[in-house]
Amino acid sequence: MILKLKMMIFNEYIKSRFFKFLKYMKTLEELKAKRSELEKKTEKLQTEHASHEFSINLEDRKMIKTIMEHLDKGYTWKTQNAAVVVTLYDKLKSQYNESVKSDDNSAISIKLRGHELNGLYQALLNVEAIGVERARKFIKMLTVVGETVTDAMALLADMNQEIHKIHQELQDLDKKIDEASKVVDEIDMGDLEIVENETQK
Repeated sequence: MILKLKMMIFNEYIKSRFFKFLKYMKTLEELKAKRSELEKKTEKLQTEHASHEFSINLEDRKMIKTIMEHLDKGYTWKTQNAAVVVTLYDKLKSQYNESVKSDDNSAISIKLRGHELNGLYQALLNVEAIGVERARKFIKMLTVVGETVTDAMALLADMNQEIHKIHQELQDLDKKIDEASKVVDEIDMGDLEIVENETQK
């Protein structure tokens, strides 16, 4: 009688562990599925953001030339950003050459990708030069370009924040997956075999 009671208690204990195992296995599968969806979403957004072009509105195409001159003669580049400066300059040159094909010299919008936009922002933000006339010319350029570049940078920041938020969600999911995996691993497979044998009786 006592042995039978002990067996009943033991079986109930084993069954509770078995159902706990099933519960965490289901949770683990759901977490992994959610993580997979977020990874796909992140990859899609990163691809979209990498190809997104920001519009920089200028009063005329001469301002493109002014920016190019600033990059070529008024900005001190460093090893870390040399490639970006060259890419930005070439992009501006290409769009300027395209604009001169038209007789229209009114307001114009240039298109820059995220790394090019950031390169332009840094080139406007970090400047050292000598001479009042150069300062006057720079201030005029900054007045014209500054607001539109700042607006585009704000949009870029929002896009980056969206990616950062998803990365944070992925980190949180990884922690939950690790926790659920530990619980599942702690369930003794021998115990589960006993439950299976009991349920088949």
